Amino acid sequence: LDNFEHLLPASQVVADLLEAAPRLKVFVTSRSILNLYGEQEFAVPPLALPDPSAAADLDRLSQYEAVALFIARARTAKASFSVTVESARAVAEICVRLDGLPLAIELAASRVRLLEPWEILARLDRHLAVLTTGATNVPPRQRTLRGTIEWSFELLQPAEQELFGRLAVFADGCTLEAAEAICNPGGELGLDTLDGIASLLGQSLLRRTGDAGESRYGMLETIREYGRDRLGAGGGMEEIVQRHLQYYRNLAELGEPHFTGADQVTWLDRFEREHANVRAALTWALDGGEAESGLRLASALWRFWFQRGYLREGRSWLEAVFALKPDATPATRAKAYTALGGLAYWLSEVDATQTAY
Repeated sequence: LDNFEHLLPASQVVADLLEAAPRLKVFVTSRSILNLYGEQEFAVPPLALPDPSAAADLDRLSQYEAVALFIARARTAKASFSVTVESARAVAEICVRLDGLPLAIELAASRVRLLEPWEILARLDRHLAVLTTGATNVPPRQRTLRGTIEWSFELLQPAEQELFGRLAVFADGCTLEAAEAICNPGGELGLDTLDGIASLLGQSLLRRTGDAGESRYGMLETIREYGRDRLGAGGGMEEIVQRHLQYYRNLAELGEPHFTGADQVTWLDRFEREHANVRAALTWALDGGEAESGLRLASALWRFWFQRGYLREGRSWLEAVFALKPDATPATRAKAYTALGGLAYWLSEVDATQTAY
């Protein structure tokens, strides 16, 4: 039974057949599980991806599933296509940027009749706008990546759709605690956050990641782009972005004293996992002119940046926020200058250290 997600009410028919015929086996493909007794789920992962930095080995590169699919589909669009030393890295990076998703790779590969691989790569800043014009002899939902994602999105309940859009604010995933605080404080969406996340996992719009005993939930980048579009179209982007910035500012200030304490490694590891969200929050602060929050977030994290080797990045963030000419409280500005001086000191930049202090 193929593409069963749009026939879920008929799952009871499957249950009745299995009960009536005990030796019957049913193989189902679906973006949603059927929730039947005895059902065994097998999640199909994205295609295997190469390391773009090792793309010079053409024979090895072509053995990766994602690259092999790109080459096969590119040759159907342009029979003379081949991966060269010059184009290998671009092909590898295209596959990585597209998360190893087969449909996305097929749609990108079809562009080789018009563009070189490096030109395709340059246009992937907006994945969904580029990945169009699929084969005409497949259902409309499979002709573009946006159509495929939208097909799953439309199967959600309204509250789940809203949660999906809000979760797209996170970069590289989030914890359940962060999702509750930013996306659904006090259950304002009218559903339990964990139940909503479970539904999105079941619809293949979210995936569980994480290690070290901590569950995290995130999206493939192409799906996250669609989610951000939905959140922006609904007019809720600004409020969710503000919550995101405030949450990670508060978390950084909570973690600050631990960066030099007995539980140092635990907290440094925690912010290593959250580093993408910290960068996103600082970007929100810069884009929105939120100098006070930006200074508080960056100054609280300077010892994390120092301990984990992000000295130049940390200094760049602090300098960028100071460039907003913040009208922050004297205590906030003094703390931020101290952080800037500390980073400059460990970079052995004496003049910059003295200026900041």
